[in-house]
Amino acid sequence: MLKIWFLSLLAGSLALQVFTPAPALAAKVEAVGGAATYGAPDGESLASPVAAMVSTADGSGYWIATQAGVVTNFGEAPHFGDMTGTTLNEPIVGMAVTPTGNGYWLVAADGGIFSFGGAKFHGSTGHLKLNSPIVGMATNSDNGYWLVAADGGVFSFGAAPFYGSMGATALNRPIVAMLPSGSGLGYWLLAEDGGIFTFGDASFYGSAPGEGYVGPFVGMIPVSDGRGYALVHSDGRIAPFGMSMLRNDPVCDPWPVADVSVAGAGAVLLRTPSSLPNDPPSNLSGPIDSEYLRELIIHSQSCQTPNEPASVEFALPLSQPVQTSPFGWRRHPIWGDISKHAGSDFIGPNRTSGGPALAVADGSVLAVLDLVAYGKTVVLDHGGQIATVYAHLSRVSVQAGDVVEKGQALGSVGSTGLSTGVHLHFELRVNAAAKDPATYLNLPDPAYSAE
Repeated sequence: MLKIWFLSLLAGSLALQVFTPAPALAAKVEAVGGAATYGAPDGESLASPVAAMVSTADGSGYWIATQAGVVTNFGEAPHFGDMTGTTLNEPIVGMAVTPTGNGYWLVAADGGIFSFGGAKFHGSTGHLKLNSPIVGMATNSDNGYWLVAADGGVFSFGAAPFYGSMGATALNRPIVAMLPSGSGLGYWLLAEDGGIFTFGDASFYGSAPGEGYVGPFVGMIPVSDGRGYALVHSDGRIAPFGMSMLRNDPVCDPWPVADVSVAGAGAVLLRTPSSLPNDPPSNLSGPIDSEYLRELIIHSQSCQTPNEPASVEFALPLSQPVQTSPFGWRRHPIWGDISKHAGSDFIGPNRTSGGPALAVADGSVLAVLDLVAYGKTVVLDHGGQIATVYAHLSRVSVQAGDVVEKGQALGSVGSTGLSTGVHLHFELRVNAAAKDPATYLNLPDPAYSAE
């Protein structure tokens, strides 16, 4: 009977979390290589997340489109229309401007095409059943365009010739962008891991796999004569290949780069906040929350010089902590499946809560979150690409941006999120990857460990 009551209470409390309002939508524009910025839509003006951006050829302005197809123009980029007031079958995922700048196209995830101004409609995949969603489009003339799917499938329309695709090849990571060669007689496809695939006269100048990058790439910037390209990482880093000279260091910004557009001799990067997980609770909630934290930490610490956790003198996350569930593979206490536990669970002596959660080292509060599985969560940034996570709190006593000292109380230990009882879920993240925290903590006698 107790188990039934617990599950009923759990389902009721989680249903409330599913309808927690999402954070305010917004966007940032970052200029590199001499490009200029002209502003970005604010949270109050957006009704749906930002999806894509394109610039005028001379860099005098740009357009930003939302997933609902609303287009906002900045600088000297004129507004030619958008999908305001229209219900879309699938969200907008990409945008392209005509070479003359007298119009633009929007493309939806199903390959539906919407043309505005002088942009002509040449066809779409909206009527086809796709193996993989469309992720973008490219053009080099007013008389045709290509669409590219996440599996590397390429669809050509109008005067845009088909030079080949990766649609019949199993990819390690999905395709995220397409770039035509300078002559228009070929194109490159970019995979999420920085892999490059060339077609037609597009030459191979290098790629990112094996170079130690963590996190996804989002776009490519060409050399004007086609003799190279630069790859844009979601942390804002720009890596040149061939004759490209365009570089940019990673920026410690929790908002990842979502899109990139050539702007004159440089480029503009579009940053948008990652959506806070709010799907209905399931056995996937923990991994989803963990991946959200990984990306948040990657982008927030991307400009830091890596450090070894062994050089950090950690305190304990609770006073007299007793470990009840260690790091690693385990049978999930709620769902019953075998899954990886990204941290360690602690309570206090004699089944007590252990008092407040304590900062294990000096640092700053990177984020205060309310997640489906982790519940009320505090993330601390300790520098050197080292972070710690404190989850299932009942109350939080700090806020994002606060500077904290080792041993400082962060909040009360609780049982929020997907939890079977009051405890602290504690994680150590190094370069955003979860490590066994017990290795770095001077824990009490292991006789108190997992039960």
